[in-house]
Amino acid sequence: MAVAQAGGRKEAPARGALPVQPRFSPPAWREFLEPEKFAAILVLFWMSGPVAPLIPNLDSSLGASLSLPDSLSAPSGINDQLLRLSWYPVYVVVLVLAHRYWHLIWASAKRNWPLLLLLSWTCLSTVWSVSAPDTARRSVALSLTTTFAVYLGVRYDPLSALKLVAIALGIDVIGSAVCAVAFPAVGVTNDADYPGAWRGLFASKNQLGAMMLIEWLALCVLYFAERHRIYLIGLGAAFALLLASTSKTPLFILLSLLPCLALIRRFFRVPRGFSVLLALALCVAAIVFIVGSATFDAILAFFGRDPTLTGRTDIWYLSWAAIQQRYWAGYGYGAFWANRWGPANDIWDALNWRVPSSHSGLLELWLGLGLFGVAVFGMLLLRSLYEILSQAARGSCEECLWRLGYFIIFVVHAITEPTAMDQTSVSWALFISVIVARSRIGTVARGNEARTIPPAQGASDVVPRRAAGIASATSRLRVAAPQGRAEVIGGVRD
Repeated sequence: MAVAQAGGRKEAPARGALPVQPRFSPPAWREFLEPEKFAAILVLFWMSGPVAPLIPNLDSSLGASLSLPDSLSAPSGINDQLLRLSWYPVYVVVLVLAHRYWHLIWASAKRNWPLLLLLSWTCLSTVWSVSAPDTARRSVALSLTTTFAVYLGVRYDPLSALKLVAIALGIDVIGSAVCAVAFPAVGVTNDADYPGAWRGLFASKNQLGAMMLIEWLALCVLYFAERHRIYLIGLGAAFALLLASTSKTPLFILLSLLPCLALIRRFFRVPRGFSVLLALALCVAAIVFIVGSATFDAILAFFGRDPTLTGRTDIWYLSWAAIQQRYWAGYGYGAFWANRWGPANDIWDALNWRVPSSHSGLLELWLGLGLFGVAVFGMLLLRSLYEILSQAARGSCEECLWRLGYFIIFVVHAITEPTAMDQTSVSWALFISVIVARSRIGTVARGNEARTIPPAQGASDVVPRRAAGIASATSRLRVAAPQGRAEVIGGVRD
């Protein structure tokens, strides 16, 4: 409680006044050791995919695909049952976390009907799948990952959930740096094409780059919200690891995000002039696109890439030819690359390489779920973008930065990597949590019920600000939490 010193005695705050919390105190981090938050952090950490230390001799085995997740690879002789079994306790934790809020989770899922339709079609694809056991297992895994994502979206306001993400990926930052420096045989690639590229705790340099990009955005938003110097240190570390990974796609996305974040912050400061700024930004983007298209080969050569995007265009061409054979329904979710006797064998023979995926989220989705699945996924993206933009003005600037910024990361990264609907990927989990976070606007969790609250207060975290050297806070809304524990919606504690 805020206390004012006057003449050596304490003055009680005015009746009805809300307590003023300090900008930062070390004990505040103890809240993340609470069982529920600690469990959520562990789930996010494992979903990010830090499995490289568990896979010996990784560089000589890029052709063999792990089933969990698809984007990773393992030596041909390794028994992937270990990694598969490691997910069972994770999903038990997910069910334990979600069971108290299943009413809210189900209500939020029903409001996102394209998401429900997409999951239903994924499970139904088991019927015509070329590898029914793999499709059934991965469909269940996708449903549980989505359940955790919706739980994250309805249980925490966006900035509180963002702190959990920042801590989970912060563990990846520290672990990857230690792994690359102390254990270079694991943390540094020995690939002849990318010698010395860091991969840290991950199975590939691209995955390290992708996770560091997400961590960079999370810490950037948190710094704008709270101005703690520790976020700047994390920003520098995440950016350094992104550069050390030599992964170009995350770096391109980061450079594209900078003007987008600047525009969003400008909108919240001077909304009247935003239309002019947006028009100028679109003109600049059009010019950059035209120039980039005309000098595409030169740009790729400057960054050390070939026009085939390291063989991706060949994979895309062969994958598209395979799509024509099952254009409408696909081969079943996660089934196309499941085994060496499946339809992917023709592509492997043509490339003389056992490529683990199509290296494109759109093509991967089309291979698994057909045109209908792609159409539903497109509806989910368009509906989510519309609602994020329409609700931007009702939330805080930081909330909009995170939701729209991550939406851009997810969509752009899905073009070159098969992360659009990876059943165990933190990218998919964060995307779902971002798009369902809109249910927090006007709705607050109280046990298994929903209560209506004013949109401006329920949408975002509290951002303490300094005024004349005195720490002050915006208004907070208190509601009763389960088991009599106080919950501050839109505040630091929840």
